[in-house]
Amino acid sequence: MVLVSHHFALWGLPEPGIAGFSSLGGIAVTAFFAISGLLITRSFVNCASFTDYLTKRVARIFPALILCAFAMTYIAGALFAEGYVTGSDAAIDFLRISVFGRANIEPITNGFIFSESFNGSLWTLKIEFGFYLLLAAALGLYRKALVPWILLAVFALATYILGNEVSGAQAQKLATYSSAGIAFFAGSVIAFHKQHFSDRRILAITLAVSLGLIYLSVGTPLAAVLATLGCCLATLSLGLLYVDKSIRGRFDISYGIYLYAFPVQQLVINKTSLTFVPSMLVSALIVIALAIVSWRLVEQPALRFAHRAKRPRTESVSSQP
Repeated sequence: MVLVSHHFALWGLPEPGIAGFSSLGGIAVTAFFAISGLLITRSFVNCASFTDYLTKRVARIFPALILCAFAMTYIAGALFAEGYVTGSDAAIDFLRISVFGRANIEPITNGFIFSESFNGSLWTLKIEFGFYLLLAAALGLYRKALVPWILLAVFALATYILGNEVSGAQAQKLATYSSAGIAFFAGSVIAFHKQHFSDRRILAITLAVSLGLIYLSVGTPLAAVLATLGCCLATLSLGLLYVDKSIRGRFDISYGIYLYAFPVQQLVINKTSLTFVPSMLVSALIVIALAIVSWRLVEQPALRFAHRAKRPRTESVSSQP
């Protein structure tokens, strides 16, 4: 969804989406944060210690990000920006991108249709990692379901105020970050109450209610809160309705797709003569290939190392407030 949505933006076209709520890519980001909130909460509760938890989170994020930063600066830079890699700018950009900095490499994107960033997708990573730390800090103090409920309420209130009561570009940016918090901690709430979602009828009802919530709130001042919640519930109810057993545990190329889609699309759109649909298909094929390489050579070995470092405990998630 993000790849398709961004392809419109990188061509200078309006992104598809739900009018009065969000673009297709924005909806996908909401879905991602909801899934992340559920899985990361369960990961924290099952980890032996904060060090164990943080080791796994670092292993999941940074090795692949550092490889992507290297590819963006030293490989793409050598191919598409004359003289860039021989100066200090490449090293500075590499270090900045590796620690969640902006991925705007102007020597490469100069003259592009969308020249503001070489990899605009990476803005979500620093938000996600911040939520990892916030979750650990909060649950470290009080490991009960009340904690994600409180954080969900705080982010919902902040999103409403920033989106409706405060003006300015900075407020809108913070509202976007805050709505990601709604998604993440909605997933965290579900992690503490997952036993209530084992019945397929309950999941089907939840899906119907979530779609109704989106429909009724779109175009209203509450859309950023209620439609976001609707997207979270729809994503998680669909995910819990059907659990894939053929792929699960064998490979996960989603992070690699996230890392490489934007820069690959930038290059294919601006450095070839392909039209819209062919450029999207070619981009997708290249991105999938890079994601597979990233998973096999970097992500999977890093995760195996992190999981061998500590043995997880079997403590269950308490649903009591």
